[in-house]
Amino acid sequence: MGYTDSVNIRNNQRILAAIAFFMMLSLFANIYYYTGGKDILSQSTSRDVSIVYANEINSIEQINVEDITITEDKVSQAQADFDSKVAKVHKYLSLRGAPLAQYSQELVKAAEHYGIDYRLVAAISIIESSGGKHNFRTYNAWGWGKSGFESWEDGIWTVSKGLSTYYAKGMTTPKAISYSYCPPNANSWANKVSYVMNMISNQ
Repeated sequence: MGYTDSVNIRNNQRILAAIAFFMMLSLFANIYYYTGGKDILSQSTSRDVSIVYANEINSIEQINVEDITITEDKVSQAQADFDSKVAKVHKYLSLRGAPLAQYSQELVKAAEHYGIDYRLVAAISIIESSGGKHNFRTYNAWGWGKSGFESWEDGIWTVSKGLSTYYAKGMTTPKAISYSYCPPNANSWANKVSYVMNMISNQ
């Protein structure tokens, strides 16, 4: 055997040893992965994901809770404003023994539905019929049109709707409305309606 053959054999041995080493390393890695390392790795990954997901959920829930709280506050405030208006109208009409006093909630509800001042229909009823005591026609406490109504509710909603047409034309005060509603005594009528509206506000 020559010198060259001896060198080649040693080189081949080194290559074989290196290959054997990497094969053993790969084998141990596979054994670790399938006997426990896989679970550890997956648990670590899922833990990180769940933490992020939980944080995202908490953030979303926090936003929703804040939105709901704001909405509830607005609803509560709106209800409080509505109740306050009803109480003012009811107190004023009741002190005058007006039959329409028991329909105060209906008066305010119709006013808000049609976008008119909540005091207007009640005030006109006082000027025209003492709040329903001396009616122009059946259930017509406002001198509205030429006929009566089927009920107080019918009258309230019909008159409120009619007054909203004045508002739509920019006639949003008793004075502006008076020239069409009560032409013969427009100024006097407007002053009386405005006075009653202010009295309702002060209840």
